[in-house]
Amino acid sequence: MKIELSDSVLFSGLNPEELDLIEQIGHNQSCDKNQYLFFQDDPAERLYVVQSGRVRIFKTSPEGKEQVLMMAEPGDSFGEAAFFSGGNYPAAAMMEEEGELISFSRVQFVSLMQDHSSLAMNMIARLSMLLHHLTRVIQGLSLEDVNTRLAGYILGMVESQPTSTGDSGEKMVVLAEKKMLLASILGTIPETLSRSFARLSKQGIIAVKGQEIRILNLHKLIDISSGEKS
Repeated sequence: MKIELSDSVLFSGLNPEELDLIEQIGHNQSCDKNQYLFFQDDPAERLYVVQSGRVRIFKTSPEGKEQVLMMAEPGDSFGEAAFFSGGNYPAAAMMEEEGELISFSRVQFVSLMQDHSSLAMNMIARLSMLLHHLTRVIQGLSLEDVNTRLAGYILGMVESQPTSTGDSGEKMVVLAEKKMLLASILGTIPETLSRSFARLSKQGIIAVKGQEIRILNLHKLIDISSGEKS
């Protein structure tokens, strides 16, 4: 799926004239799977909007441990905070799959934003959303156990993707990420994640087959996502 700029979170409130100005300064690029867009601590020279594909935004510790901060989907933007502070990117960005992006240079974008208050307001709203997202990430990593994080992630899939129904009427979702990447998103290691999947399966809450998850007990999954011990 390829989205238009008018469908992106960052530019959804702009009128046609403003969108035309934005498109004039945008740089379209096609990217390959596993292509780096920038590395952690690179100068923040460009802001990106995903048109198609998915982008992994992640930090790497000195010991080499990776923590995924965000999976940018079509319509999402990334690189905003560092872009406007004029500093360095605090994380790296890599294409999780091939896709198309639009990027903007800092000088041109800031100049345009100074002349169009609605663009500035959109940027403030987007930065607020990003701050809220990162706050949830930090809260989850510091206060929740892996079972709680996994249950919340599965419920998030129910809300964000079309769900099918199994033979017995259960909701079914499909993991977009391989389990090694999912472990990084949830701030754990694959072995611990596998044990959490096994625990939820043994309790009859979910059934896992490859990337497909059947939700057998939605109410219990909700309880666990809210912090009830499994």
